Amino acid sequence: MKIMVVDDDEIIIEAMRNILEPEGFEVISAGSGEECLRLLEEVVPDYIFIDIQMPGMDGWETLRRIRSREELRHIPIAMLTAQPLTRETLDREDVGELVDYVVKPFTRRDIEETLKQALVPV
Repeated sequence: MKIMVVDDDEIIIEAMRNILEPEGFEVISAGSGEECLRLLEEVVPDYIFIDIQMPGMDGWETLRRIRSREELRHIPIAMLTAQPLTRETLDREDVGELVDYVVKPFTRRDIEETLKQALVPV
């Protein structure tokens, strides 16, 4: 299974790679929302983790653009966030497009539980 990790912090991408690759997942990384959208032209992952706060295109805009493409709407997406979601974040119309969110710093168990909720075998 292929999992895309979109984050401008290489340390986060490496942490996710260290958690997921030993479990047999192929990790596709993107350092920005723009890079994510370019990669999605070539490969369709089984799951996507997107950082909310990135320079340029943030995670919400990246999510909106992914969901605007019919062929990508089926992909489960979880947000990575440095801060717990606030009431105004939870009230966002597009929050319903997410299967989950993970607060940084995260643990192996946090990632495993997030994937299990989307019925991705870990």
